[in-house]
Amino acid sequence: MGIVDRLLPIGEVPRRLRNQFMRGRFGQRLMAPFGRELKPERWIFIVGCYNSGTTLLKDMLAGHPAIGVLPGEGVKFTDALPRPEEFGWNRMWCRCLDDVRLQPGVEMEGRVERIKRQWSIVYPKDRRNLLEKSIPNAARMPFLQVHFSPAYFIYLMRDGYAAAEGIRRKARPWLWKNSAYSSAYPIELCAEQWAETDRVIGEDRGEIEHFLQVSYEELAAKPVEVMGRITDFLGLPPLADEMMGQRWKVHGVESPIRNMNEESFAQLSAEDVDAIEEAAGPALVRYGYGRPDLESGGE
Repeated sequence: MGIVDRLLPIGEVPRRLRNQFMRGRFGQRLMAPFGRELKPERWIFIVGCYNSGTTLLKDMLAGHPAIGVLPGEGVKFTDALPRPEEFGWNRMWCRCLDDVRLQPGVEMEGRVERIKRQWSIVYPKDRRNLLEKSIPNAARMPFLQVHFSPAYFIYLMRDGYAAAEGIRRKARPWLWKNSAYSSAYPIELCAEQWAETDRVIGEDRGEIEHFLQVSYEELAAKPVEVMGRITDFLGLPPLADEMMGQRWKVHGVESPIRNMNEESFAQLSAEDVDAIEEAAGPALVRYGYGRPDLESGGE
């Protein structure tokens, strides 16, 4: 009996233990040969900037009986997709774009097979559609379209003032040995990440066959309508209406679906807003995101 025969069948390993094991490089290397081939009816990729509501949207779609999701961002369950953190840039791929962006081609086939085999260890086995949400995927849509076919992309856009504030608040560059930033990123760099996300997606979307753009603000205001547009785009039955009224836990905070922009605006000073506009003004204007009213406590 060989080593493969002596291993406990993957399906019998407790799910939480298996998921945690697959977050480490050792587990990813060890289990890659035992993964299965993934051939879903469609791959679904949520793309957008950091702190734009992509986790909320992912969790909402995870409630669909035909959609399977990973227990976290896909980049955390494979050693074959580059992460900006590997280059010292936590929540900031715009400063290492060439390192995280992958181009399609036959030379990528081995990498793609490895990604799918590693993901197969933690994806549910009974879902016809597989969803993935890793923020750096915004920089590699053409790669994903070619090698994860058929690929459907949902671009979630959020107010750049709120997204920039969220990046500054949540990023921990010093934990990744970023020599340039021993504390929080400056707000203008966070705004640059928001604008660069939109620029790259905008340049690539012409190559993308299945692409839908929705806004965080509209999702929060009209979740039933927006989720209906998304399931129509995916060719799937709608989600149950009662799901829209439940409470959702995102990044440790539990609440019903609601627009959290005002909470972010309240953390901004007038100087912050000026810096955001200097870095991302044209994109803010293009999407109609006006200067937040700081009289309610933003200063």
